[in-house]
Amino acid sequence: MTPAFVVRRFESPDAASVCEIFFRSVREVGPAKYEPAQLEAWAPRLPDPETWRRRCLELVTFVADDDAGETVGWIAMTREGCVDMLYCLHEATRRGIASELYVAVERSALDLGLPRLTARASAFAESFFKKRGWTVDERETVDCNGTPIERAVMSKILPRR
Repeated sequence: MTPAFVVRRFESPDAASVCEIFFRSVREVGPAKYEPAQLEAWAPRLPDPETWRRRCLELVTFVADDDAGETVGWIAMTREGCVDMLYCLHEATRRGIASELYVAVERSALDLGLPRLTARASAFAESFFKKRGWTVDERETVDCNGTPIERAVMSKILPRR
């Protein structure tokens, strides 16, 4: 039986959890598609919770809590419609959590009257977004702490309300 989870808006006390989820996701899920040097460059250390608390409050951010009340995933979008981050703990993958987080962000984008969503997607996120009607607009290689990492620049046109 798949445990239940709830998606809710980010709150300040969630900052440490989102930092840990980011770090662990990169380090534990990332090896399937990235080289060790890329993972080290992407997440060299656990992020500062206060910095990320401020960042998450500026963005449209949602978290997912499992049935034990532990935060296991999160997503953030700029108010202009750029899906900036989407991370889940390794043990929370393939349970529909990322999908429900995405639904919350797309609903928020529609509520804001945005015409489209954009993202700079990792190798993991690219296939996730494609399944939801996104297209790859271009590919780019970015310098991440001195290490090149490829990603897809993607977008999705949203329906008019």
